[in-house]
Amino acid sequence: MDSVVVPASEPTADPVVQSPAKPTGLNDGPHLFLEKDQSVTARWVVSGKLQTRTFAAGVPIVIPEFAHLLGDRLVLKKPEPPKSQWDMPAKLLALSDVEGEYDALLKFLTNSGVVDKKGHWAFGTGHLVGVGDMVDRGDQVTETLWLFYRLSHEAQAAGGHVHFVVGNHEAMMMGGDVRYTHPKYFAVAELMKLPCEGLVGPDTVIGRWMRSCNCIERVGDYLFVHAGLSQFTVGKKLDYDRINATVRQFLGVPPTRFADPRIFELCWGQSGPLWYRGFFAEHALTFGPTPTLAQFKQLLVACNVQHIVVGHTQVPAVRTRFDGGLIPIDVPWTEPANVRALVLRDGKASLVGIEGKASALR
Repeated sequence: MDSVVVPASEPTADPVVQSPAKPTGLNDGPHLFLEKDQSVTARWVVSGKLQTRTFAAGVPIVIPEFAHLLGDRLVLKKPEPPKSQWDMPAKLLALSDVEGEYDALLKFLTNSGVVDKKGHWAFGTGHLVGVGDMVDRGDQVTETLWLFYRLSHEAQAAGGHVHFVVGNHEAMMMGGDVRYTHPKYFAVAELMKLPCEGLVGPDTVIGRWMRSCNCIERVGDYLFVHAGLSQFTVGKKLDYDRINATVRQFLGVPPTRFADPRIFELCWGQSGPLWYRGFFAEHALTFGPTPTLAQFKQLLVACNVQHIVVGHTQVPAVRTRFDGGLIPIDVPWTEPANVRALVLRDGKASLVGIEGKASALR
């Protein structure tokens, strides 16, 4: 089959205009590149000037000026794909669509008790779930990704876990669709003589890690997926491992290179888990039809869960739909006072705001 068309722009926002950022005051990094001889080259930008440092194979990465992002001593490990299904921990916090708003995210996690005042994991055996779209639009994408990366290691050491669920914007950025990427990163990539997507390429520590992540996960009775689940995705019974393995295999592949229409639809299509908006009646014309309550309940049975948590489609406030079966949590992080994260403690659901104040989930 001939190559297929790139998915349409998201209907909820216009893409960022790709105008060059001024070099003066341009700061970003670090970006860690894996070399063929197993050494690591660190590159970052300070006041518009490129800085470089090389670390020999096996040597811990120590960059004091970035200790708040990398930790004092970063020991690289080859990432392994996580499990697709997990038992419910005693406590869990789920948020989505941060889109490079690192300062708001760090404040949120601090006030929620997920990290301490120095930004280190303080959630014990709890789980943190990022339900996709940590990248694009904002100008603190690098910091946001490093925070999730570092916390994933700190959580594991404490017996907890960080679930980094891939969204459409992670897939877009890795695949070279940078329509929504902040202009800052085009300027950074130009200094490094890279295409913009090269900042999260397969030869980078962050890019390699993101390519190992899942796009859909079940934790207890809750399913976490960035956009949603169509009948095309689920069928009679949801095969979590197959979907994750398929999408993971094609992360970083531009959509125009897909030959199999079924693979394209799963990874880039409007009925796939990264793009589907059919749960929302206002998007039924493009992504529908919207399931009836009975159909949605059948979907829950096929997924072996009682609730589905999604981001991707912005909502004015976090409210359940389909008799509590659907929990959409995408509230813009550019309005941090209105952001809410889902909190599960001993199986009971509530919400928490940026100041750490709890509220009921309705």
